[in-house]
Amino acid sequence: MNTVLIVNPTSGPSENSQLVPDLINALQSQGIHAEICLTTAEENGQGLAAAAAKSGAKLVVVAGGDGTIEAVARGLAHTQTALGIIPLGTRNNIAASLNIPTDITQAVQVLTEGERSQFDLGKANNHYFVEVVGIGLEASLFPCGDDVKEGIKSNYWAATKSFFTGFRTFLQFKPHRLALRFDGRRVRLRTLQVNVCNSPRYGIEFALAPQAKMNDGKLDLIYINRPSKWDHFRQFFAAMRGKHLPHERLKMHQASTIEVRAYPALDVHADGECIGTTPVVVEVVPKALWIYVPTPELMVTFTEQNSAAEKNSIFDFIQHPQDSEPQTSEPQIPNSEALDL
Repeated sequence: MNTVLIVNPTSGPSENSQLVPDLINALQSQGIHAEICLTTAEENGQGLAAAAAKSGAKLVVVAGGDGTIEAVARGLAHTQTALGIIPLGTRNNIAASLNIPTDITQAVQVLTEGERSQFDLGKANNHYFVEVVGIGLEASLFPCGDDVKEGIKSNYWAATKSFFTGFRTFLQFKPHRLALRFDGRRVRLRTLQVNVCNSPRYGIEFALAPQAKMNDGKLDLIYINRPSKWDHFRQFFAAMRGKHLPHERLKMHQASTIEVRAYPALDVHADGECIGTTPVVVEVVPKALWIYVPTPELMVTFTEQNSAAEKNSIFDFIQHPQDSEPQTSEPQIPNSEALDL
């Protein structure tokens, strides 16, 4: 199999100098030999993936977080090259939505024992996305969220400053008048934000549309008409727990094409990337991408393996509790000669 491995060496909460060798070993253990490409600040993986597909690669494996996976997916849209995913990010929402394990060995096993299936992408004003489009408050907050995420890795002061900037934006943001048109329907509302989801999870594990499927040929539209800031907070924390806010004005629809206009114009993001302002037309692109995902049988195998590993870990702790305790050295008491001056 002609395979290319695209790696984001900075994915995840911490850097790993052995990341690429570990990935190569994991792939070779399953009989996969791949050409290695690394993403950079200038190349997020989309161009690398497109070049691999054009050169005839049958499989492009991406090792990285959601942002890298999304970039590679855009590069493979409407090609016969399949996408394989080794999730290395902080949240790994796409992998969770597709039932792909975060364990590297198991994720590689999906490439050889899983199934090659077609999945939908979304398109917002000609920009492809995998997870979500956000219109309004969320799109205005995303730049602050990215600054907080990067600041936590290197500069806590910058992260704190960005957090308070985002909080101020939240407090100052006012509901806007919007007009929606989807599948022959027209809706006028006043709200803080509208979301259009292709996947059930995004962001910091928001399950805003937990019933969404990435292969049903539909997008999920979510909004609250005339919400208070408190309503929005409640929806925010409910989504983080994978629950729905029990609110009579919370509306959810499925549609293939959604047109959004706002007065005045609102910011729009697609998978966390600012793509401009309203008006925006969001549409599903059915069966745009081939992805390797686990079969039901393989998912059962992974569940059994993880359960056994957890039991072994508990057993080891019971048998050797001292191994999990922090090692402390005995305090050294200086002798009298050392104290004589």
